[in-house]
Amino acid sequence: MPKNIIIFILIVVVIILGSVLVFSNIQNNPSNTIQNNSGPQPRILVSEKEWDFGKVTQGEKPTHIFIVKNEGEGDLIIESLKESCACIEVSISTTRIQPGESAELKVTYDTTDYVGKDEKHIHIYSNDPQIPEKRINLYVEIEVFQIPNLTPDLQD
Repeated sequence: MPKNIIIFILIVVVIILGSVLVFSNIQNNPSNTIQNNSGPQPRILVSEKEWDFGKVTQGEKPTHIFIVKNEGEGDLIIESLKESCACIEVSISTTRIQPGESAELKVTYDTTDYVGKDEKHIHIYSNDPQIPEKRINLYVEIEVFQIPNLTPDLQD
């Protein structure tokens, strides 16, 4: 019996030490850090944090252009754009923005399949070490187009 207990304790110690080493390695791995802060860094700035398209008729595709500016000293690289819904279409005029320069981010909201108040989001992923993910909120109120009754009441 004591031999089995010693083996069990040794196995537990090995597992604990292995876990500590693996966790320590993960914490110190440079690939897990956002970015090395030496040298010139980019800084993303977007013209609006949110945009309200207001009231629109179902089926309309309102568009807004956001300005994405690089306020930093290094090149800002837009790595990807993600929409929270297939009803949102985004495009950017350039994915590499020089210091002090800007790009146009065009956003179109397809309201065809929606009615009522709606909220969606856009995520901009970049190499900005301080804000690697920038979120923009989009709002809209979609109304169904009502055709007025133009026929007069027929009375005898």
